Amino acid sequence: MAKVVLKINNMSCGHCVMTIRRALEKIGAKAEVSLENKTAVVEYDESKLKIEDLINAVAKFGYEVEVA
Repeated sequence: MAKVVLKINNMSCGHCVMTIRRALEKIGAKAEVSLENKTAVVEYDESKLKIEDLINAVAKFGYEVEVA
């Protein structure tokens, strides 16, 4: 399992946190999302997912995402 921290610049509420966590879980990743830090610490299987997959899963909901 690999781990990456994603910076999510326009996250603003608890609903955002749930949306981001669910989006990442839906593609098979585990995430701890922090509204205060505007980050998601994501654990994922490198053999099944790439960082771009993680970014795209969150970005499709309108969030600005980058690797921290």
